[in-house]
Amino acid sequence: MSKIKTWLIKEKNVIINEFTSEPPRKIVKNVFIIILGSFIFSISDSFFLIPMNIISGGVTSLSIIFHALPGFDILSVQTYVLIITWVFFTLGLFMIGLKYSLKQLVFAVAYPLFDFFFAWLINIVVIDGVHVLDLASFARAINFANGAAISANSDGLMAIAYIIAIVFGGALMGVGIGFTFIGGGSSGGTDVINILANKYTGIRIGTSSFICDMAIIVGGFFVNGYNFLPSLCGILTAFICSYMIDHVYLGNNKYYLAQIISAKWNEINDFINKDLGRGTTLLEGKGGYTHKDLIVVEACFDKQDYALIKQSIYQIDPNAFVMVMSTSEILGYGFSRDKPKVEMKDLAISPDDARKLAARASRKRKRTFYYDEK
Repeated sequence: MSKIKTWLIKEKNVIINEFTSEPPRKIVKNVFIIILGSFIFSISDSFFLIPMNIISGGVTSLSIIFHALPGFDILSVQTYVLIITWVFFTLGLFMIGLKYSLKQLVFAVAYPLFDFFFAWLINIVVIDGVHVLDLASFARAINFANGAAISANSDGLMAIAYIIAIVFGGALMGVGIGFTFIGGGSSGGTDVINILANKYTGIRIGTSSFICDMAIIVGGFFVNGYNFLPSLCGILTAFICSYMIDHVYLGNNKYYLAQIISAKWNEINDFINKDLGRGTTLLEGKGGYTHKDLIVVEACFDKQDYALIKQSIYQIDPNAFVMVMSTSEILGYGFSRDKPKVEMKDLAISPDDARKLAARASRKRKRTFYYDEK
């Protein structure tokens, strides 16, 4: 009994922490973003992937496979989406924990509902006896236009339909998942299997994800009448989806991490802090060949500052050893999306420090304007 009580207290604290760690406005905003992500994801499913039976991995593909099995077609693909989504949600709740499941909850509710809504919409929108919002039905209807038999270019029309489904389905799926990640949520689904495989077998999540998706794609080959085309389309769809997730979630920002070794490290450090307006970290090092003590200046900056910092370091010390590494994201003040919003009266700095900060910002704006003009 005491174990159950301890577990309940722990889960209660998780819920309280999840809903009090951020301001209510931020929580509402995140929920809205996750719902938007599930809406876009469902458009990908309903209008492109499900009509063309494209198997790309995940809950949608599993639902298509189950619906195609003999005797299992009594339920719609959308019903299987609902069942499988909540099976994985329940599995994650009991096997991984409440904290993970809370991040998945909004998506798990909204996504199946949107799938049912779009399936209803596709079914009722009929023009001249054709479900025009159903990509596969629309492509087939063109082939039988004017009462003729299958036209000579029918294969070409279906190929175009597959290309449209791959491009738009993969892109919208990636955008939807990207928005879900931005909102702090999770699409869940087969990710639960990957996390559990890592937890109990030590298999890396990336490896288990690849194995899981490939198993689904291969399974789709057998249930689609040994037609490998939907599975091949699924692989391309997955690549496009992965690219769009990175593009939406990480954005177009390009950041760099520089490590600078120089006898004039003090001057370079002052330049980066005072003129560039970026922070630095000083690391103590030792030359591997000379065994001399040295200081490594480490600094993060964006693509607007790249040319300026490179040129300035060369002017200060032409013999400086500089390593510049590209990075997709830097979290922290000055870089991350969510910068703290505070009033000037809340800043615990002196008037002199405030004037220095304003001067740095002014210099940086002038430099940005100068490089934009060039």
